[in-house]
Amino acid sequence: MAHLEFCSNCGKKNLFSNRDGRDRYHCPDCGTIHYENPKPTATLICPKGDDILLVKRAFEPAKRYWSLPGGFVELNETIEGAAQRELKEETMLDGTVTDILGHCSHFNTVFGDVLLVGLVMEIKDYSQIIPGDDAMDAQFFPLKGLPQLAFYCHEEIVRKYLEWVQKKSAKGHS
Repeated sequence: MAHLEFCSNCGKKNLFSNRDGRDRYHCPDCGTIHYENPKPTATLICPKGDDILLVKRAFEPAKRYWSLPGGFVELNETIEGAAQRELKEETMLDGTVTDILGHCSHFNTVFGDVLLVGLVMEIKDYSQIIPGDDAMDAQFFPLKGLPQLAFYCHEEIVRKYLEWVQKKSAKGHS
């Protein structure tokens, strides 16, 4: 988060010191604590058989690296709504969230603290795939032969997906 020099509540100069057990910006005049929260993302696993969909990033951070489709949750948007919107923006595909895999957090030099929520998407028709928005390419890759991914947390979400597939497979055989 950017340096919070002034209080957004009363306009007085903030301090950065220990408040409620953590160092954070707060206003000594009105007592407002300015919490620095992570930015949530919908980070998508779009399976097609034993392959998953990856997009090549068109912009920094990690321009030209392969990544899972997805992006930031916008104001007044659910995680599922963000997943559908981001999928459409990046690939022109329509999909439905079927499962939540888990989450991973990391600090990004462009956006600060980011909270990635991994979601499994069901896509019925892949025929209209066209890279758009933040993507310069969109392709399917075999899970056992993925290229290096742009972010550590994308690798974590793929790992969570593989665990999810194993659990689902074990339940189907018991």
